[in-house]
Amino acid sequence: MKKLFFILSLMLVSFNAFAGDVQIVGDNLTLTYVAPETDPFKPNGRDPVNIPTVTIDGYTLYFWDATDFTISIMDDDEQVVYTTFVPANQTSVVLPTTLSGTYTIEVIRDSQTFVGVIVL
Repeated sequence: MKKLFFILSLMLVSFNAFAGDVQIVGDNLTLTYVAPETDPFKPNGRDPVNIPTVTIDGYTLYFWDATDFTISIMDDDEQVVYTTFVPANQTSVVLPTTLSGTYTIEVIRDSQTFVGVIVL
């Protein structure tokens, strides 16, 4: 039992050493999962939806998940003012500097939609 505990401790220490190399840029965006009425990926009690990690620094959005996204920026009238597709190998998107104010951001991954507020 002591050997198992020792090996697990070594694995945890080595994992933490590698995790320290990742530097998150910008401020985290708080995204909320919006479940449609018919969701083919509806999580069961043990599997919560994995909300993507998106940060913002100025007008640059950074994506920390290696999946495809479609992002849309909407104004107060729910009109789309900017939209783009972000492939899995792209880690950032620069938003137009003509946008200024508070907007709703919609991040779509497969059939899952996440919504948050963005201030530019």
